[in-house]
Amino acid sequence: MKQLFKALMMHSAIGAWLGKLPFLKGLYLRHVWAGRMDLFYGLFGSYAEAERFSANIGKVGWHDDTLAELLVRDAEVEAPTLFQTSQFAVMLWLSKLLQPGSTVVDFGGAGGIFYELCERYGLLKPPLSWHVVDMPDMVERGRQRHARLGSTMISFGSELAEAPAPDIMLMLGMIQYLPDPFGEQGPGILDTVPALPEHILINKIPISDAPDAWTAQNHVSSVIPCRLFNRAKFLAYFEARGYRLQDRWLVPELQAEIPFHPERTLTYFEGFYLRRQA
Repeated sequence: MKQLFKALMMHSAIGAWLGKLPFLKGLYLRHVWAGRMDLFYGLFGSYAEAERFSANIGKVGWHDDTLAELLVRDAEVEAPTLFQTSQFAVMLWLSKLLQPGSTVVDFGGAGGIFYELCERYGLLKPPLSWHVVDMPDMVERGRQRHARLGSTMISFGSELAEAPAPDIMLMLGMIQYLPDPFGEQGPGILDTVPALPEHILINKIPISDAPDAWTAQNHVSSVIPCRLFNRAKFLAYFEARGYRLQDRWLVPELQAEIPFHPERTLTYFEGFYLRRQA
């Protein structure tokens, strides 16, 4: 029955009709969405609009102790041994791109979980610098974890502008949560980084040929606006700064299923490798 209800709300035209019933939306918010991790709700025309909706539900954003504890474990806890399928694509490209002395900036890298994954598979050899940029709560827990683990090639910071100049920049499942990644109202990502990297690896983003839109994503202790990217606009931002698409892959382990908006359901996310032309 649950699967049938989900299919009706998120994958059929009936879902759009059901969304016209205010009591049903309220029931879904209170009894389904509010208690689950990573569920989406609503369709909005801007980040600000999605943020206002989120603020009416609860705490907004990634600056949250509960999220930090969930995403960055204590040193006594081993990093997950199972990981998402699409991470293999990023690791494959890193195995080809990493050179002695390379500097990697891992934007949104939490406590360095992807660093640990690459280390486990033997991709990281000194001399190498891996710098994680994330929220202060994540950064502090990451520093503590890796100090106890004795990690020698990783560092942390909370400001992208203060990161070292990267050869490779990673944005693994985070760009959709930024208020203004393309600099439409201020500096964009590539206006903030100290120097434009030659290589950019982006993974786990909701993207399609539909117009840009925003939704709200529940992380139990916090609600976060999430952007659904238009593919042409997304790639145009990087192309205007000299980047060309080298590879693209599907992320089948992630979906965006928005109740009452079946027209915006995404059955997979995507990843990209972009290289700056000389």
